[in-house]
Amino acid sequence: MKHILKLAISALLFLVVFTSMQAQPPGGGERPSMDPVKRAEKQTAMMTEQLTLSEAQAAKVQEINLKYAEKSKAMREANTSGDRTAMREQMTALRTAQDAELKTMLTSDQWAAWEKIQAEQRENRGEWGKKKDQAPPPPPTGGQ
Repeated sequence: MKHILKLAISALLFLVVFTSMQAQPPGGGERPSMDPVKRAEKQTAMMTEQLTLSEAQAAKVQEINLKYAEKSKAMREANTSGDRTAMREQMTALRTAQDAELKTMLTSDQWAAWEKIQAEQRENRGEWGKKKDQAPPPPPTGGQ
């Protein structure tokens, strides 16, 4: 009787583990999209810290970041065809427009620093994409 009970428990445990594995999409699936308000706040906080924005600059940058985060989310939701090439082109145009607005709010030194930050982010994103078997780099820690 004990043997049958152990076998039944083992089978049940296997079924639970197997079912939970099936619930996960292959490759981790799509990343959940961050809420536009949170995305804008996070980007503005990072820019404020790294570019030492004034309060007035930070408020205007927050407005710009929110506007484009909302447009970006709307674009992603409207792309039901899954056409990645078209989506990439639209997002590039959107980022170009955002950068044009941000450039008007930043000093030339801040703009140069922002371009450097963006270039580093693109480089890091490209490296991580090439090494999909590795974990993403840890998030930056503040106040060190």
